[in-house]
Amino acid sequence: MSMHTAVFSPPSVVSRLAESRLKAPTKSSPTWPSEYVNSRTGKIYAPHNDDERVFVYDDVPRHSLLKGGEGAGKTTAGVVKDLERLRRGMNGVMVAPDLEHLKKSTWPEFKRWCPWDRVIERHRYRQVEGWEPSQSFTLVFENAVGGYSELMCGGAKESEIAAWEGPNVSFVHFDEARRHKTPIALKTFDGRVRIPGPAGEPPQFFVTTTPRKHWLFEYFGPLLEDDPHADFKADSFVGTVLTSENAANLEPGFAEKRAQSLNAAEERVLLLAEWEDEADSEKFLASMIWWDNCIETLPPLTRSEPMVIALDAARGGVTDDPDEFAMVGVTRHPIRRADISIRYANSWQPPSGGVLDFRLPEEELRRLCREFSVIEVAFDVFQLHDFSMRLSSEGIALFKEFSQGPARLKSDSMLKDLIMGKRISHSGEPNLRKHIDNSDYVKSGGGRRIVKRSKSLKVDMCVALSMAAARILYYNVE
Repeated sequence: MSMHTAVFSPPSVVSRLAESRLKAPTKSSPTWPSEYVNSRTGKIYAPHNDDERVFVYDDVPRHSLLKGGEGAGKTTAGVVKDLERLRRGMNGVMVAPDLEHLKKSTWPEFKRWCPWDRVIERHRYRQVEGWEPSQSFTLVFENAVGGYSELMCGGAKESEIAAWEGPNVSFVHFDEARRHKTPIALKTFDGRVRIPGPAGEPPQFFVTTTPRKHWLFEYFGPLLEDDPHADFKADSFVGTVLTSENAANLEPGFAEKRAQSLNAAEERVLLLAEWEDEADSEKFLASMIWWDNCIETLPPLTRSEPMVIALDAARGGVTDDPDEFAMVGVTRHPIRRADISIRYANSWQPPSGGVLDFRLPEEELRRLCREFSVIEVAFDVFQLHDFSMRLSSEGIALFKEFSQGPARLKSDSMLKDLIMGKRISHSGEPNLRKHIDNSDYVKSGGGRRIVKRSKSLKVDMCVALSMAAARILYYNVE
């Protein structure tokens, strides 16, 4: 999912494009294409999600990052943003981490989307198949407001970044910035974007990259307590596009095939564009002895005991079909009322090669709500929104969305504290134990999150327990 480090309401893309095209002052102004077409495939550009749409078409805030998985189309989004700014009469810079990357990746992608009939004639030789840059160069366009726009292209080698201290422009596009080890390019280019566009468009510095948890995370990651980059983040937008969202433009099954050579952490970074480093991971419980020490014989659950049920459905790696549906119910401990007890734990998986039948967990959830005092059903909004809203409309229980952002980080940390402090009791249910043992603990946004140690392992019951424990402790049911 996406992360927004600044909140704003972008104007309608359609209305903004229409308004800007009406500004062309004369009939002799060049006609830019109403849609950008890939010259190799003939496909028309369209954003993959709302994050990408905002990134491409919005002129604020000052700093903008689109992080994406391999093959997600993030560079294409940056190229279209470049072209839209050039069309409206702004000069800019498009760079890669070095000249070799520009030649092999950024420039070939730009060539495929560039409206070459808008490039001045003496620069059009660069569209010829086989031409590649040997040094930085400038491409001049006849823009749509009756003048010329210049795009400076080159490599931004980290050790030679001072070479870019000269130009004053309206925008800078830095592609695949993860390859730089320090923020020196950001610091340099941020000082170059200082010229408003012809219609007062604010200058922008924008980045398209696969994420890496170094300076990119420090500047564009979630806001932390006493964050030294708080002002930068308040003037920034961060969007995410997944490899799977660009499946129509990749070989069939690319994401699934790519995942075969990746471990779970690599898949989260390279296909799901999450902020993570393998060094951030540790086992959720260093020893399962801590979990086994919480086994306790509990009295039967009664109809009067308030219970919270949590639901979690996981996706099959990079695919869209759920591969697990977990349901966990908890109450306060019958004697130690500040502690909690696990009263129900179950999970469902699809048959081999099949699709999970949601009717099975639905029937079980209905039964639990009929037979016991279920005061809340907490659910993962990303996976189970439609399922939960449908049942909520029937009034079988109170359904509450459980945020997978800061609330999850807090609940995951709380669950580990409950286990280590022997403040949680359970009957030793084997499948739940397996999910606990499968879990890793990963640094994320100033906290820690429960994730799979390996993509073949299941952790959904552990996640559901985390949510359920947090919600039962929220209620004053002592």
